[in-house]
Amino acid sequence: MRRNNLKELESLEDAIEKDLSWRKRELLQLRMAIKKNNTSLGKSTLIRSGISLLCAHWEGFVRSAANYYVLYIIDNKFKVNELTNNFVAFFVRETFSKIEDTKKISVYTSVLDYIDRSSTRKFTLEYTDEPFNRIINTESNLSFKLFKEILISLNLDYSRYKLRDKYIDYEMLKQRHEIVHGEDYRRKDYNYEELYNQVIWIMEDFKNQIVDAAEEKRHIK
Repeated sequence: MRRNNLKELESLEDAIEKDLSWRKRELLQLRMAIKKNNTSLGKSTLIRSGISLLCAHWEGFVRSAANYYVLYIIDNKFKVNELTNNFVAFFVRETFSKIEDTKKISVYTSVLDYIDRSSTRKFTLEYTDEPFNRIINTESNLSFKLFKEILISLNLDYSRYKLRDKYIDYEMLKQRHEIVHGEDYRRKDYNYEELYNQVIWIMEDFKNQIVDAAEEKRHIK
């Protein structure tokens, strides 16, 4: 994911749209190859490849778009106390991690003092575009539970995806697991077309949610 200045809403929308477009183009090319079955590869091999690629782009897009949104907020230089609590939580996350295994009141007091002192500071976070070091990570296995957590952390609506949780956990991730671990596929009837449609819909809707939230300034208290 390339780090550009995302202060303008148009820059955010453009960055997310570009990321989604190349992924959709690649997925569409493979989908057409599966439909036409005009390659030297067997259709079952193409479908298995398609499911693996769907998983890769689903995970990659959610990760990229989510981080773009947080970077957009950083680039706009809001004060911590201007933002909704979910973004404040990003700001104090590392501080809270230091008190995980202690019961000392003095430590909790110092953390609360730090939060009070930081309320008028600019909202900023360290960002490194490397696996597992980004602000929001998908942990190489983007289940519905983790997707829901990402949505909550961005103050986005997760209820609209509840009816699609089975496609994420059972149709996509379970099948990907079977494929990448070399399990016997000859008795499997993969419904690639339905899975493709569901994943594309979720990615498009996730993009729209982020752009709408930024436009409506839902990150501001």
